[in-house]
Amino acid sequence: MKKIWSLLKNHWKEDFTPGYYSSITLFLALSLTFNYYIGLENQVIDRHPDKFIRIFWYFLLYGTAYYSMFFLMVFFKKRKDLLASTPFWMLTLTGILLLAINSGFPYMSLFLRQFEIDTKIYLWIFSVANNTIGFLIVSLPLILLALLTRTKTKFYGLTSTRFDFKPYFILLLLVLPFIALASFENSFQNYYPTYKSNSSAEILNWPAWLPMFIYEFVYGLDFFNTEFIFRGFMVIGLAHILGKDAIMPMVFAYCFLHFGKPAGEAISSILGGYVLGVIAFYSRSIWGGVILHIGIAWMMELLAYFQKIY
Repeated sequence: MKKIWSLLKNHWKEDFTPGYYSSITLFLALSLTFNYYIGLENQVIDRHPDKFIRIFWYFLLYGTAYYSMFFLMVFFKKRKDLLASTPFWMLTLTGILLLAINSGFPYMSLFLRQFEIDTKIYLWIFSVANNTIGFLIVSLPLILLALLTRTKTKFYGLTSTRFDFKPYFILLLLVLPFIALASFENSFQNYYPTYKSNSSAEILNWPAWLPMFIYEFVYGLDFFNTEFIFRGFMVIGLAHILGKDAIMPMVFAYCFLHFGKPAGEAISSILGGYVLGVIAFYSRSIWGGVILHIGIAWMMELLAYFQKIY
């Protein structure tokens, strides 16, 4: 815990300037207000009649977030040399495109229509397939990119050998009571668990626990994808070009990723993205974020199950 706090405190001292952070705060505040005022993602992008165009709109959305912060950083940190960095533009455009394809992927329903699927298990199959395809769209291409470019970043934080797992499990234990309290709220119980009771086991002639296990596994896999592209690729993967300044553009893009969720979640993602970004940069590992992200998600699922049972 002390180590994590020390990383955050030292990074803040090195990175903070009033003008820079004031500009960051103003831009994020205006962006959040605009999104929730017009329903940019939920009412405009997601409801576009041409589903294939959604990839283009998501590319603009995430690109606006990332490069707006990048230009603020270039201005305030006086790093105009980065504007002519071909590797930077190639890598970041690739990452944003992968994010856009994953968010706007329009083919899942078309693909599943090729099979005769019982309507009683369609939603379960769609959810499992949708979370699985995220790995194929995001994580697998990034692993291949790391291999092709012979990156020195240890597969964007996947293969760090001196990572201390203990502080992150302690953090999970510390947040557990707060999640337990939240699990008594009606809004929590209405949303969680995300796995809904269905007839999959009976129809597929599987043990009753297996559909739930598969669902929860790929549910966690989706959080791994998130950590891999945001903290692994955007922070660790770009650290050799941007240094510690790789963190803030990632935070902007991560916030915009949450535009379709409740405003409180989008706002909290700013702090969460910042903290996880700092940890990833200095530890050169994504596993701290993976442990926290998946651990919290699974704890929320588990506590919601207990609420349903008892």
